[in-house]
Amino acid sequence: MKRRDMIVDFPRPLVPLAALSACFLLGGALGAVFGGLMSETSAQELADYLSTYFTLAREGGVTVEFWSVAWEQFRLLIAVILLGLTALGAAGIPLLFGVRGFLLAFSVSGLCRVFGAAGLVPALFLFGLPAFFWAPILFLTGGQCLNGAWVLLRRLLLESREPLPFTSAYWGRLGLWAAAMMVCVMLEYLAAPVLLSAAAKLVL
Repeated sequence: MKRRDMIVDFPRPLVPLAALSACFLLGGALGAVFGGLMSETSAQELADYLSTYFTLAREGGVTVEFWSVAWEQFRLLIAVILLGLTALGAAGIPLLFGVRGFLLAFSVSGLCRVFGAAGLVPALFLFGLPAFFWAPILFLTGGQCLNGAWVLLRRLLLESREPLPFTSAYWGRLGLWAAAMMVCVMLEYLAAPVLLSAAAKLVL
């Protein structure tokens, strides 16, 4: 079988976004399952930690650092951009989205395991509202970078002469997504103390 027969064409731009969405949802499903299967000992340790954390947050004892928020949001974005410059990104970028979905769902599941249905409210405040802003940016970046990685993979395996996508427009869009992510970081940084305090009052 020729190598060309082994590679399926990669339509743009919806298929990359669909593939990343599927990986994100699959990771989320696994995260929810693992959170539900947490042992009683681990659940009690998590409950003790969250109770202490939310108590401090309610009393104003938790400070939010701008650079920690920025690192939390930009580290995955940077990894996606770097992977998009290599053929390895064809597998690495979907894997990163799966891990991100896993961690998000696992965190929500952990709150619900400790606080019951009431844990959905702080989960919405702490994870849902920020995700409403960063998720579209991350997926747009991921779709663009995954397409670039796929082009590189085709050139490597098929010896294709397909032009590289890394044009000025490509980098311009990435710059736009990065600027939008910085706005999200600033909004999350400003809102985090209020959201933490509100979440603490709801569960304690």
